[in-house]
Amino acid sequence: MSEYCELCHSHNLTHLLKKDVKSKHFLNIVSCEDCGLIAQKEIPSDEELKIYYSHNYRQDYKSTYSPKPKYVQRAGQAALDRIQYLEKHLNIRQQTLIDVGAGGGEFVYMAKQRGFLSSGIEPNVGYSSFSKEQYGVEVKTAMLADVEESSADVLTLFHVFEHMAKPDEVMKKLHRCLKENGHLFIEVPNILQADASPHNIYFKAHLFYYSRHTLISMASPYFEVVNVEDQGNLRVLFKKRTQVLESTTLPTAQAVQYAQQRLQKKGWFEYLVLAGGIFKPLLRIERIVAEAFISKKQPKQILDDLLADEKQTSYFIPRRQVKRAGAWSIASGLGLITYEVLF
Repeated sequence: MSEYCELCHSHNLTHLLKKDVKSKHFLNIVSCEDCGLIAQKEIPSDEELKIYYSHNYRQDYKSTYSPKPKYVQRAGQAALDRIQYLEKHLNIRQQTLIDVGAGGGEFVYMAKQRGFLSSGIEPNVGYSSFSKEQYGVEVKTAMLADVEESSADVLTLFHVFEHMAKPDEVMKKLHRCLKENGHLFIEVPNILQADASPHNIYFKAHLFYYSRHTLISMASPYFEVVNVEDQGNLRVLFKKRTQVLESTTLPTAQAVQYAQQRLQKKGWFEYLVLAGGIFKPLLRIERIVAEAFISKKQPKQILDDLLADEKQTSYFIPRRQVKRAGAWSIASGLGLITYEVLF
């Protein structure tokens, strides 16, 4: 974000030091007092980002150049949830969809099974090759700059936009890539969400940290809002504007004040007690047990099983049952936790 805000161009910035979740090194973070946008101070160049995401990012964050079965399972569950969201708001049949930052191609494959004419782009050759080999889908080894204008009815970016160094230029490019009346579906981490662990917020790879107000504002010259969800991750479905606006609609003073107050409230008490973070160890055990059953499955079979049983959008055991068992589990130790999860 340099010495000015990428959203409102203000120089009224507060400087913070936050630890990177992965390396534990300190990051220089700046928060705009005028619009509320939060970003890293040092933003890499386009060439540096291209090299990093082509060669190093997947290894740094997933420790592999192709997805393990557990990551396929998680990506498939997330993909199904996102597809159901799109189906609720759009008529998806025969819509041309391009997934930007497609990863292993799970969303592209599942969207194709549900009626989209779907394809994707992914900068990492290992993951894009995995998509083609395992699912038979079209995922090109490419960057957003390689996407042709007016080539999609729907563009999706899932936990991608926060990695992009020039968000206004990205929005302009996305607008050009969409056909008339096209839709943009973005999901990013929500800097204001209550159920995010305080030590799991700031990442070196995340250049910007969005709230609903700053993300909508960043898109405002190019897109109008169709739907917003921000109880966990931030999801916004946009529709392409026929005419690009000459100026950005900035967050109101009330929105900025609200965001500042929310950030002050974020902490361990809110996370553990008010947002239910105390139960997450139980849910991790649930996930480990569930993923043990799919460790030998082929990737396509994992996704096909999820599509065959849409009720299995989380894991094999309803979360409410685990939470109900939580008091007994905590009181009686790990043995009873394991018993509760298995039986």
